[in-house]
Amino acid sequence: MIEEIRSERVVLQDTRGDLRRKALEAPEGPGVYIFKGEGGEILYVGKARFLRNRVRSYFGQDLPPKTRAMMERATDVEFITADSEAEALILESNLVKKHKPRYNILLKDDKHYPYLRVGLADEWPGVTIARRMKKDGARYFGPYTRAGAVRETLKLLRKVFPYRTCKDTTFKTQTRPCLEYHLGRCPAPCAGLCSRDAYMETIEEVVRFLEGKHREVRDSLERRMKVRAESLDFEGAAKLRDQIRALDQIMSAQKAITADMKDRDVLGFHPYGEDGYVAVLVVREGRLLGREGFKLVGTRDEPLSEVLVAFIAQYYSSRAAAVPEEILVPDAGADTASLENLLRQVSGHSVKVLAPKRGFRKDLVDMAMDNARVLVSELVPLEERKKAENQKAMEDLARELGLPVLPRRIEGYDVSNTGGKDASASLVVLQDGKPDKSSYRRFKISLEEPNDYAMMEEALRRRFSRGLQERREGKSGKFSVFPDLILVDGGKGQVSVAAKVLRDLGLDIPVAGLAKKNEEIYLPSREDPLVLPRDSGALFLVMRLRNEAHRFALGYHRKLRSKRIRRSALDAVPGLGEERKKALLAHFGSVERIATASSEEIQKLPGIGPALAAKILEALSVKGAARGPDKKQS
Repeated sequence: MIEEIRSERVVLQDTRGDLRRKALEAPEGPGVYIFKGEGGEILYVGKARFLRNRVRSYFGQDLPPKTRAMMERATDVEFITADSEAEALILESNLVKKHKPRYNILLKDDKHYPYLRVGLADEWPGVTIARRMKKDGARYFGPYTRAGAVRETLKLLRKVFPYRTCKDTTFKTQTRPCLEYHLGRCPAPCAGLCSRDAYMETIEEVVRFLEGKHREVRDSLERRMKVRAESLDFEGAAKLRDQIRALDQIMSAQKAITADMKDRDVLGFHPYGEDGYVAVLVVREGRLLGREGFKLVGTRDEPLSEVLVAFIAQYYSSRAAAVPEEILVPDAGADTASLENLLRQVSGHSVKVLAPKRGFRKDLVDMAMDNARVLVSELVPLEERKKAENQKAMEDLARELGLPVLPRRIEGYDVSNTGGKDASASLVVLQDGKPDKSSYRRFKISLEEPNDYAMMEEALRRRFSRGLQERREGKSGKFSVFPDLILVDGGKGQVSVAAKVLRDLGLDIPVAGLAKKNEEIYLPSREDPLVLPRDSGALFLVMRLRNEAHRFALGYHRKLRSKRIRRSALDAVPGLGEERKKALLAHFGSVERIATASSEEIQKLPGIGPALAAKILEALSVKGAARGPDKKQS
């Protein structure tokens, strides 16, 4: 949404670092201010109705500890003006999500939460689990912070609504109804047993169900049942009757907590240490559908109203379908107009943000606050146990390997190839025992011969040469941070290669290798491998890293291999452009399925006539013959 906002960027350069003068020269109107540290690191992003007044307040005497620490690191400030405070709030939300500044309140791991995706843009939509929202015409519901909640929701959907669950490639080649049809859980559109209009009617009810409009869905099902019965389609009416009964069971299990039948979210907050936890009670049509919980990082010393504004802006800004007509909070601050403007722009309808002081709305907020406290009691012990386990594992690993420092950052490397082709290497990172996926990197290896040692050497040399270059140039790039330990997938040979690369580059970083067969650890300074106890936390730590490196490398290798196979097969077809290649692969799912299709099936795609279809089949049949018979058939 940043690009949609007409704003003027004002950067004030000052080699003396006189931030106070910059504050005096700040624009007077609404906008965003960005404090930066040494090397251009973004420390904090804030919004203000009056930029100059807000930024000048950072030079007062009674600053909170976090703000004082931030100002001690700040060397520069940048301003982006906006037309209104609502636009400034949108800018702030997007910049915080993009840069994740150290001193902002951050919604923790939001991008990893699962969503339910309804592919409305597809010809025959299904419901799937997605980790990221895309602009693909689909509807996304969530996020769900508990995997059990996703599974339970899917289970409820399958109980009430019949829709397809097969993959697109299976659906396009299926000609007979599968078991799901005979169990009454799919109308078999693949076999032509269901019209698209009837199917889309079911999908629309799925969407309304996920929106929480259960009463509306029930009324729709009841109307359809009566129509079927009046037209003497008693079998169809009986199926709809069973759907209504299943929906009634779900509705009876939900707690009705308000009589006004409104859709609302109720937020509660509870602090813990440097951070805090937000509980979101989802109320639709007056019924409590469930609770989701989220961790907010960096909330200490922040006013409750600012914490909740940060959460609402980050949580709802990319979820137009999830914004209800009312959001209840324990403290809304002095001005909710800009927040309501943001939510109206996101959702397309008016939204009220209320901090009730009495009545049933206040009771709902109190319930949400209680749930936030329960959330802390549930999640904090789990987080602390994991943190303690990771700490002990790192201490055990440092002791067993004789490391000079605690291996807080461990980098794992692996290579993957098929006979030397489509070779790839992976770099994955554990930071304090937890995956740091933002630091993952992958390398396309230039070698085309099967030599795992040379491939590992190329990956390591490229990684650390680039890191040394960034350090010499004074850049804080993606490779400039070096690890406390390097772990390679393999034995003595891979460890020797890694040690050689580090010697050549003049680096002193501990190296170890983990061999798959017996989970033995190889070190450059030892002839015999080190064998850790099978229940050792240190062994589990390096095994987890090794397996993650293998998964990441293999995934990239498969992507490269699939791309090569697809291109080489279809590039042999004269007159076939890129768009038609994509359309063929999207429709049939693979080159093999195209080769076994009939000319009439291929001609159904736009822009492909009889002559081009014949060329496609001829080219693919020649390639198949050159490849030879399949082993299973020979």
